[in-house]
Amino acid sequence: MSEDRLQPDPVIEAYKRDIDRSLLRQNLKLTVEERFLKLMELQQFAAELRQAGQRAGQ
Repeated sequence: MSEDRLQPDPVIEAYKRDIDRSLLRQNLKLTVEERFLKLMELQQFAAELRQAGQRAGQ
């Protein structure tokens, strides 16, 4: 039976080493609304960074 099991993909295993699972668990504890609020805050921050970059480039 164990012969039928798929072997782990070495590329996927290499990427998994660099994933902080504690952050995933922490995020999954949030409600959907809390996740959306965090996303909106991140989008606002990204917009502010873009604007700052445009002002600096002028």
